[in-house]
Amino acid sequence: MQPSKKKTVSVKDKLDGNEIDLSLLELTDVPVKELTAVTRGTILDLSNNKLVTLSISFPTLTHLMKIDLSKNKLKELPVNFGDLRNLRHLDLYSNELQRLPVSFHQLKELRWLDLKNNPLVSTLAEAAGDCLDQRGCQEAAKKVVKLMTVVHAELEKKRLKELEETKTHQMAQKQEEDRAKERVRQEKKAEKDKRKAEAAKQQAAIHQAVNNKPTVNHVKPEGAKNEKKGERQQKKMKPKIAGPSFCAQFFTLLLRLIILAGVTMAVIFALNWEGPLTLSNAGKIAHRSLDKAKGYGLEVYDWASPHLQTIKVQWKHLSRFVAENGRDIVNVAWERTVHYAKIAHQQFWETWPIVQQRFFEVLSLTGDTAIQYWRIVCRDVPIYYGELLDKLSHLFHGTQSQAGNRS
Repeated sequence: MQPSKKKTVSVKDKLDGNEIDLSLLELTDVPVKELTAVTRGTILDLSNNKLVTLSISFPTLTHLMKIDLSKNKLKELPVNFGDLRNLRHLDLYSNELQRLPVSFHQLKELRWLDLKNNPLVSTLAEAAGDCLDQRGCQEAAKKVVKLMTVVHAELEKKRLKELEETKTHQMAQKQEEDRAKERVRQEKKAEKDKRKAEAAKQQAAIHQAVNNKPTVNHVKPEGAKNEKKGERQQKKMKPKIAGPSFCAQFFTLLLRLIILAGVTMAVIFALNWEGPLTLSNAGKIAHRSLDKAKGYGLEVYDWASPHLQTIKVQWKHLSRFVAENGRDIVNVAWERTVHYAKIAHQQFWETWPIVQQRFFEVLSLTGDTAIQYWRIVCRDVPIYYGELLDKLSHLFHGTQSQAGNRS
């Protein structure tokens, strides 16, 4: 048994005024693509076919105002059926529908509905009624749309409640994670403080041991003391040898460049020298060297010209592209910038409390460290204060003596 081929229908041939008659054609699928092209047809008759389902693209036919789907085998309608916002007349007589999609509440323009001979659930069947006349079908449309509006409101309320519960659960989980992180941080901080206390205790014990150590007074002869004192005075009186000045360094560099240029010219003359050692011969060699340099320059130019031309053409293309599409590029860049700015703003307010907390922790740790080192400096600096004062005094007196000699 060969599979049956999909039946093709010419929608334009079935168009009569604003009505498209596709009934009694044994259709299993609705030609949505062809119907989309015929926007003049606002009435669509699909009765007496073999339709079981409608495609998800069927509700894109928003220009339709009247649809007849009676006497098919429809088991369900697409979830986005409510997108047919201009629909006023809908015939679903004699199908296999049990429920309607929640989006049915969007059909605010619906004025006529027939749901007879369908295995509807009790609440929907009660709202649909019998639809025995024009008035009954109009009442059915109003009641069914109203019922689906109530169902949509209840589902939306339930969805929001579930969303709120999920959000609350996520927040509780996040708070629990933050508390766990805070506990770990406090444990690490306590362990670090413990190590600091132990280190400080050991350092204090070492200092105490050093301070309690008995000092041995070495008695030196008076001659040795005077000799050592004289050496220190000679070291202080010894003039400091200054380094080369900026002018000396500049002229040294200039002299080196002149010597390098002279050596280069000598090598060129030695390689190209011909004939006797005369001034005219040296001029000829200089002209010959310049001609060779010009030749090398022309070769480099000939080699680089095609590349420069290619770069010039590409630059013109780029300039033309930017001139034609600059506004689109700027708009896309602006949209991206706004999008990422919103994301950054959201992320900033989410991460700011953590950053603030970490910042104050680092600031506190930095302050403790600075105070500790300041105490060390205040304890050790007086040892070198006398020596520093002697050096500054010697420097000041030496500067005054040099100024007096110059005057």
